[in-house]
This record gives sequence, structure tokens and C-alpha cells, in this order.
Amino acid sequence: MIEETAKIVSCFVSGMSDYQSLHVNPRSVSRYVDEALSIIKELHFEHFFAITVSGDNSLLINGIRMSLDAPEAKQFFVKLRQKGVITIVISKGVRAGEIQRFLADLTASGSFFHSYTHIAVKRSEQQPQREIFPPRQGMKHKLLQIKKIYRDISVDRRIDMTSVDAVVGSLVAAVRKEGRLLVLMKEDSDDLYIHSAKVAMLSILQGEHLGLGDALLYDIGLAALLHDIGKMLLPDELLEKQVPLSEAEWTMMKNHPVYGAALLASLNKVPEIAIIVAYEHHRKYDGTGYPEARGRTRRQHIISQIVAVSDFYCAMSTGFSYRQPLSNTCILGLLAKTAGREFNPRLVYNFVRAIGTSSLHVP
Repeated sequence: MIEETAKIVSCFVSGMSDYQSLHVNPRSVSRYVDEALSIIKELHFEHFFAITVSGDNSLLINGIRMSLDAPEAKQFFVKLRQKGVITIVISKGVRAGEIQRFLADLTASGSFFHSYTHIAVKRSEQQPQREIFPPRQGMKHKLLQIKKIYRDISVDRRIDMTSVDAVVGSLVAAVRKEGRLLVLMKEDSDDLYIHSAKVAMLSILQGEHLGLGDALLYDIGLAALLHDIGKMLLPDELLEKQVPLSEAEWTMMKNHPVYGAALLASLNKVPEIAIIVAYEHHRKYDGTGYPEARGRTRRQHIISQIVAVSDFYCAMSTGFSYRQPLSNTCILGLLAKTAGREFNPRLVYNFVRAIGTSSLHVP
């Protein structure tokens, strides 16, 4: 019994690891899910298979304590704790698709879980449904929260993932309220945290129009919110300069993706996708851009491609003393012109549609 349950946990962790990789292999994930499902069926549980995270930091499967000495069991236990999960009940008749979706949700950075017919997930802190942006707080309040997140990272080299979870979840909700998106896009500021909030909301908007689920929308929002964090390690005078950068200054500026990825990797509990996007968001669809790739390299992660489109739009819609902001029509034209080289053409098409249906127009 203990050996079989250990194999189930190992299959779950392997499937989650595939979801965390740069390029998800659906066949590989399905293989692990099918193997776990086969073991569950062979154990002939009469009604259900229960996984419990107990108060004494132990992992129980149908009441049997699992040793956390095994790397897979410890990794699974830590992930459940991070997500606030205290009980998972897998009922008789569970299907492979349900397990696969559950593993995808468990791997994702947010607190979202889908509803499953044969899987019940109980979390330690069930938040009541409420309006994410109550009128007395509004967008200004959320921007202050984002500013604090950036300050904590810059000054204290720490990140409160609970706060990040709440902010990203509220941004997802805000995108679904068109007026909230328009309010933020009208913020006339080149502050880094405001730029990052805009990029996050436009990236979530893209994901929404692609028909992606809440868990993926959360990952997109999180990665976009932190994509430019490396700029906080650059000199203030470089970021605040009101004239075009010199060649030497531009060379320094191009280091921020490397700085950002290294900084996020040094922080506790930051999801891998945020590190990847921080590093890749200035790479181009054709493999050029920066940081410069040497030798054979993989194409940008799809979320990096999404964030790159939003980042370009926000940069071009922001004015400086030496350049006026470009119009909505001009920016979309530039995106269309560079599609296939700098940006994924399918994502550009999706972005144009998303902007059109949201009635978002930059003056």
C-alpha cells in the first residue's frame, strides 16, 4: 500500500514538473496521469482516495503517513502547503482528464482551482466571494499595493507572495470589468510599477481573448507584473533620463532582463514562469533581441511572447520629453508590420482583436 501511494505521488510530481517546463509535452503529462489512475484503480478503494496535509506537517494518504524523506513526497507536500490545500478527495470513477486539469491547477502560481466531478479540494483559507475592487479602494489602491511589492523587492530583497496572489487575482477581475482597464491605461506616468501594471492587464486581456482558464491567466498576470523588475537594479539617473540614451547607456539598459531573472531566482517561492519571462521578454519571435542567444536556443515561452506584445504597446503609448506617445492606430500598425519577425503573428492578431473589442484607445 505504501509503495503504491508513493508511486502515485511520484506520478503527480512528474506531471507537475512537465507543466512547469518551458514547453509542456501533453503526451508526457498524460502518461503520468494514466499511470497514477491505473494504480488508484488497482488499489480498489471502495469509495475514495484521500490526501491530507495534517497540522503536524505530515502528509497522509488514506490515513497512512507518507515519509517526506523521498524528494517527490516532499515536493508534493510543499506545493500543497504553498497552495493552502489541506485535503484532496479523489472519488471512485475519476477520469484522467480531471486529474490532468487538477495537476495543471496545482502547478499554476495562483490560488485558482477548477471544479471537478470526482475531485474535491479543500483549502485552509476559503475566501468569501466579494468585489475585488470595491469603490472605496479602486485602481489607485491596487497601484499602491503593486508599488509596495516593488519596494519590498528592491529595498528588502523579499517578496510577499500572498500579496502578489491577491493583486494578480484582482487584476484578472479588473480586466473583466472593461472600465477598470480603461482607468489604468489613462494613468499618465512612466513609473515602473504603473507600466508593469498596464502590461499585466493587457497580457491578461490577451489571455482572456485566447480563451485561457483562470490558472493560466494568473500565471500570465504574475509574470507580466514582474517582467521589468531588473530595471530596479539600474541607476536611477538612467531610468529617469529625459533624452535618448547613449550607446553605452543603452548597453547598460539591455542588462535588465538578466538582472531581473537573477533577482527573482534569489527570492523565495517565486514561480519559474516569472523568472523565464523576466529573462525573455526582450527576445524576439525570430530569435533575435536581447539577451543575445548563443548557439542553438529554444523559442520564447508563449507567455514571454504575450508579455512582449503588451510591453511594446505600453512603451509606445507612453510619451517622453523627446517623443510624443504614438496613437493606437500607429502602434497596432507597427505590431502588424513586425509580426512574424519581432512578434508572434497569431498573438498580434489576437491582440488587435482584443484591443478592438475592449474599446481601448490611446489618445
